[in-house]
Amino acid sequence: MHVKRVLIASDDVHARAWVETGIGALDVAILYCPVSELELRMSGDPGDLVVADAGRAPDATITLAEAAASRGSDLKLLLVLEPEALGNLRMPVRLSADFVTRGSSPQEVTARVRALLWPGEDAAAQDVVRVEGLTLNLATYQAYAGETPIEFTYLEYALFAFLLTHPNRVYSRELLLQRVWGTDYFGGARTVDVHVRRVRSKLGPELARHLETIRNVGYLWRS
Repeated sequence: MHVKRVLIASDDVHARAWVETGIGALDVAILYCPVSELELRMSGDPGDLVVADAGRAPDATITLAEAAASRGSDLKLLLVLEPEALGNLRMPVRLSADFVTRGSSPQEVTARVRALLWPGEDAAAQDVVRVEGLTLNLATYQAYAGETPIEFTYLEYALFAFLLTHPNRVYSRELLLQRVWGTDYFGGARTVDVHVRRVRSKLGPELARHLETIRNVGYLWRS
């Protein structure tokens, strides 16, 4: 398994210790460099994540990271900022990035590093819906029956997630088309029937019984 490498670029020993405290429990290899060497490190292989102490002037660090991304690097960036830098902060657009202000808790550093290195794997509680043996992760578009993933297409998933999160209410085919397919969809309403059949077949008989057809009206998920 590839161990993620985190490069901490800072000249402040206290900032380095604070960041290291935040990520010390994660399964990562920690590297260090002074800020003056960051350009050189980014021109080569800086690792999976750069935690850069950017102080009040993050633009130079952001420019270096964007240049590395334009050369094909898939690094991610976490900026350590002074609170005064937030007023004119411009986040990079070519790579995944986040920021944390100096003085935040180590737990916040942990959360932001985890979200950058393993996006979607730590969904908030409100993003996870469980019904009997079914788990639906609304943040990562994943569904599981027990431990087995359910291989929904995007539209199957979107339809199922909408009905599951709006239980005990009947939705017409036309309304489902608006909510799931979007107002610019010009196909027939019967495509909803096709997708419902596919969803039911993938759920299996026990879970599929919750997805009811209301004759001449539409569908509902009965909790």
